[in-house]
Amino acid sequence: MRKSVKYRLLFLFIAITSYALGFNFIPDTTTSTFGLYPVILASVIYFAVLPILYWFMIIKAGKQKAWKLLIILSLSSAIARYSYPEDIAQYFDFILWLRYPIIAVLLIIEFYLMFIIAKGLWQARNLSGDPRIGAIEKYDDDKKQGLALTFATEPASWYYAIPRLSKHHIKSLGKVTLLSGKAWHFLMIIVSLFSIAAISYQLLVDWSEIAALMATTFILYGLILMTANYRLSRHHSLYLQDNKLIINNSIFNFMVIPLSAIDSITIEPGKNKVDNEQLEVGRSQAQNIKIVFNQPIKYWGMMGAFVESFEQVLINVEKPLEVINALEQINSPHQQVA
Repeated sequence: MRKSVKYRLLFLFIAITSYALGFNFIPDTTTSTFGLYPVILASVIYFAVLPILYWFMIIKAGKQKAWKLLIILSLSSAIARYSYPEDIAQYFDFILWLRYPIIAVLLIIEFYLMFIIAKGLWQARNLSGDPRIGAIEKYDDDKKQGLALTFATEPASWYYAIPRLSKHHIKSLGKVTLLSGKAWHFLMIIVSLFSIAAISYQLLVDWSEIAALMATTFILYGLILMTANYRLSRHHSLYLQDNKLIINNSIFNFMVIPLSAIDSITIEPGKNKVDNEQLEVGRSQAQNIKIVFNQPIKYWGMMGAFVESFEQVLINVEKPLEVINALEQINSPHQQVA
């Protein structure tokens, strides 16, 4: 596992633990035995420790944009509003004041999503490839590309989830060994979604039946994304389109590699990865194909939320010789196949 991924998971664990402890140990009033000390300690963690950790573990380690620091500061403000004693929490009421413009923005986004879903589904009937590819090729700026990719994931989910829409998809070049492409894994995901939806409904129904139905519907809507994830991982994890090699590491992560950017492709049977900072695609202890680039290539992680650049990638495919033989048919003066 790459260092940046380890740091993300570690930060997520630290943040969840910190917020959970805050909700459980911060008293309801400042007149308790410990007075303001729990609030002061929580404030230091929320607004100093976590942002500093986010800066080093997410932004610096993952080479992300500095503006993303606002995410953790906004989240800490929201947590403070609902976990601090009321006489202090009132100073974070600006979070509540923002709810109306936020709701308005969310409604606009929802209507826009409905529009692009309908438009994407209509256009997808004749598509031969992933809708996300055109989205990132439309812009040059990383921020615009990431946002476009996030929106494009929605029509891409419907495109891959419904076999009729993806029937014109370009034939796969090979199959990357992905856990998300296994039938038993897909079944477990589906069972988990239904279980989480049922639990959420039971927990919320006494408080608000409308909120319970909304939460349940939102969770079950994930069936579209999970179905797309399974079908893409199983049938379209590696293919060529418009002189580009597409590598899908599930629907959440992928690379678009121009063939002119490939310096060499090497079969390395049974060779283990020696550098943990190398990008590895495919679930295996050893990768069997190594692709080296002549320029950094972007790896779009978590639907565009994390963007990293790599000069090579290690892949584990089920039939490496077939992949290599197929690539040998491509005439590219910049590519060497070994």
